[in-house]
Order: sequence, then structure tokens, then C-alpha cells
Amino acid sequence: MEGNIPSNIEETDFFKENANLVDFFNNSCNKHSEKIAFESFGVEMSFDELSVQVNSFASWLSQSFKPGDRIAVMMPNMLAYPVIVYGALMAGVIVVNINPLYTPRELEHVLRDSEAELLLVWEGVAHVVEKSDLASIDKVVVTTVGDLLGFKGKIINFVARKVKKLVPKFNINGTLAFTEVLNEGLKIDFTGVDISINDTAFLQYTGGTTGVSKGAILTHRNILANIIQAFFTLDPQMYENSDKEQRVAICPLPLYHIFALTVHNFMLFHIGVKSVLVTNPRDLKTFISIMKKHKFHMISGVNTLYEALLNSDSFKDLDFSNLIMSLSGGMAALDTTAKRWYGVTNSIFWQAYGLTETSPLVSVPDYKQKEFTGSVGLPTAYTEVQIRDENDQAITELNEPGELCVRGPQVMSGYWNSEDSGLDENNWFKTGDIARIDETGNIFIVDRKKDMILVSGFNVYPNEVEAVVNEHPAVMECGCVGVEDEKSQESVKVYIVLNEGQNVAEDDIITFCRDKLTAYKVPKHVEFIDEIPKTNVGKVLRRELKANS
Repeated sequence: MEGNIPSNIEETDFFKENANLVDFFNNSCNKHSEKIAFESFGVEMSFDELSVQVNSFASWLSQSFKPGDRIAVMMPNMLAYPVIVYGALMAGVIVVNINPLYTPRELEHVLRDSEAELLLVWEGVAHVVEKSDLASIDKVVVTTVGDLLGFKGKIINFVARKVKKLVPKFNINGTLAFTEVLNEGLKIDFTGVDISINDTAFLQYTGGTTGVSKGAILTHRNILANIIQAFFTLDPQMYENSDKEQRVAICPLPLYHIFALTVHNFMLFHIGVKSVLVTNPRDLKTFISIMKKHKFHMISGVNTLYEALLNSDSFKDLDFSNLIMSLSGGMAALDTTAKRWYGVTNSIFWQAYGLTETSPLVSVPDYKQKEFTGSVGLPTAYTEVQIRDENDQAITELNEPGELCVRGPQVMSGYWNSEDSGLDENNWFKTGDIARIDETGNIFIVDRKKDMILVSGFNVYPNEVEAVVNEHPAVMECGCVGVEDEKSQESVKVYIVLNEGQNVAEDDIITFCRDKLTAYKVPKHVEFIDEIPKTNVGKVLRRELKANS
């Protein structure tokens, strides 16, 4: 695909063949019919089998819901998820993805804001639903991890409920079982609905790491654009000769998150890659045992997840001979982690950059790079970027930091139910990230604008401090925030989780940092804690750290 990029994205063969995500799904299933689309708990589902289940769910939906209605999906990685998402798209229904770790308050906010009428929820978090005001919800469908897994699914459900005690008791009136829904759908003749490329496909709520979660409106066009943008940057080894040996990708990141959703549920799906779904990557023992069964070609993750794997001795015994691509996103990848990863796997980090509002991919490094540089790469095809100063003026000087702004076909059409669309008059999206662009055009993310610490008029970026602190051999992970200071307005504070068996004094950390950081960047306060608060995809929740400061 190199070098042959039409001037307009609609002129690509991809857009000519796929008028919406339903066409995309059907075309992908027809092309890869006998290949495996997804695997969960060792059970495989082919593209053909997936198509049957998707049509069943779409048929059931069509009886009670019309195009443009919203349905909420609250579950981890399991075979039911792609069935539900593609079935909803086929019925013209908008998918509202919900983090299954949400509290009742957070769940209520999304349900109220989206006005979803149907909630599909994994039984393990159904007790949260029971405690919530369901507002507009008319029906609740309960799923299990064993759904679509045949007889093995019954065993898995028994273990989850009785042995591992992962399913707290709940009582919600009038629930339906997902298997019951699929069986009913098989009896219904579904003729399809008219879907425009500009129709909304997803309400993808932002992570809420810096405030109230907002629903980014992502259209069929947004997602399709990001699929082809990603494909233009993909290492050809992922799809060349894949008819002879199907490529395998490990998917530990949650599909409800925009990163994994676009990468695994759409981009890799398009080229016939088998995605191996990991339901609970925090269970490292089980996670690594899943990886051990595959000579995988790709893995996606975030820095904290990669660090956790590297800290496990059993991970180092895996077979990495087929590994082509290690994709990192969601948070900054650290140089120390990248070097360790290469030392174990002989694979270089691909540190991509994107946001919920951009479907998500904005930039990605050249797949031919020979080492980790810390850059998030060049803008994808059809993507424009600008660096702007505090007066909202474009910065033309190289390597001068400012707010990164993005414009392109993958950028959302706006925020749902909000007077603020999130876009300026020229459709530029202000990312809230501080970045710089070097002489090669590569983008380097400096930090989140809202996380920036102001020390005596100097800007301190937490990512830089965290990167240095993480180099200390006793440190397992850390988080950096600004705290009030009478003399300097703010001062730097780091929260640290130590490696097992380590004992380090506060002064030791400060001294270590003095050798590597300018004086105003050196932490003034150090606090040792047992755990760093994070989102479900591994982002450090700095606002929670700051709230406890």
C-alpha cells in the first residue's frame, strides 16, 4: 500500500467498496469466511459463524428498536461482544460502550446522557446495575463469559460463579439471557435497514481522567476512515501471505475502549487476523498461559501492562519468533520499558497516538524503524496536525511545545448532548496534549495540558518526571502530580510503588532525580503507596492522586 495514496479518502478502493460498517462487516466475512475471527477461552469462532450470530442479534434488535436508538454495552472481552457490536451496527442502532468497572454513579451518568433504551451487561457486574437508576432503560440483557462457548462455556460459568466467586448476587426485574435473545433472533427474518455513511455508529464516552465523561459522536465514516488510515501504516508482514498462515493477535485491552475497538474489532478484522480475547489481563498467570498457546504475530497494550508482563519470569519463556508488531497506546511508553521489551522479545514498540475523539488513530511510527525513539510517529494519511500556543496561534518553530490540534476524516462530529462540539469553526480538535514536532515531522507528546505543573512560572510535565523516577532500580511504578506551594505556586510530588523487597528513603529518590532533572523539576515530595490508581486500560489517574495530596 506504500506510496499509492489517493488525494481524497473517498477515492480509495476501500471507501468505494464499503458504504458503511455493515458493508465492511459483510465484505470481511465473505473474504475470510473460513478463517477464525475471534478466540476466547480456547474456543474459536470463524467469520462465517460470527456472521450467523450477528444476523440473529440484529434480527432480534429490529423487532423493538429502530435506527438511531441507543443501546449500552457493559462487558469485558468475550465472544458476545463482537456479536453485539456488529449486530447493533447492522440494525442501525448506536452502540454506547460502557466500562464494566464503572460505579453506579458513573453508569447512571452515561445512561442518562445517552438515553440508551437497552443495556447488555456481563453478569459479573450486574449487581452494579441493580444499584443504579436505569432511567431510560427498557430492557436488560445479561451475558455470561461462557456464552457462545458451547459445553465448555457451562464449565467456565460454573468456575466463574462458584469457584472464583466472580459473580455477586443481583436481582434485576425482567432480565433476558443473551442466549435466549439469539435463539429468538434465529426465528426472525431480518431484511436490513438503510444506513448512511454519516450515521452515528458509536457514542464513545471519554475516559473521564480529567473530568466528566463526554460522549464522542463517531460515525460510520469516522471508523471506516481510521481503518484505512491504520492500514496504510501497517507492516505488510501482517497481511502478506496471510492466506497461507493466518496471523494471530493477542487482545488484552478491553474492546469497549476505542484503542482495542478500532485495532482488533475493525482494522485487524479487515485483514483476517484472529484476535485472541483476554478477559482479565490483570490475572497475569492466566494471561500468560493464554499467550503460551499461540505463536502470535501481534500484541496491543499500554506501558503498565507491558511492565507487568516483563516483571513476570514466566513471560520470558514464551515463543516470540513470530512477533511482528508490539503496539503501545493509551499512555506514554517509557524508554526503559521499551528497551526491556526489546531485550526479551526482540520486538520494537510501536507507540501510536490517538484519542477517543479521533477514532482513535492520529499518528504512528514508521514500521521500518530500527529502535524506539519516544516519538508517536507521523500523522496518518489524510490527517492534519498543528501545534498552537496559548493564544491559539500556530507555532512554526521546530521542537517548540504547544497544544496539539488535529483535523481529519477520523475526527468526531462533536460531543453528544453538549453545547460544546469540541471542534473549532474550521473543524480542528484541540487534543489537550502538549506536543512538539521535530525536523523529520515526527510528533513527540510532552504531556497532558491539564496535568502540567507550574513551578515558579516554569512548566513541568509529569511524564518527564515519571520517566526519570521509573529508572530507579527500586521503583516498580509511579505517578507525578503538582501540589500547592506557597513559594512556587506548585511543587512536584511523586507517588511510588516499590518493587517487592525494596526499601528506599524519600531523600534517595530526590537525590536520584537531581542528577537527571533541572532543579525546578525535581520532586519536592515523595510518598510511598501500595498501588497507583489507574483506569481500566492502565492510564494513571493523576486527579485521584492529586485529590489525596
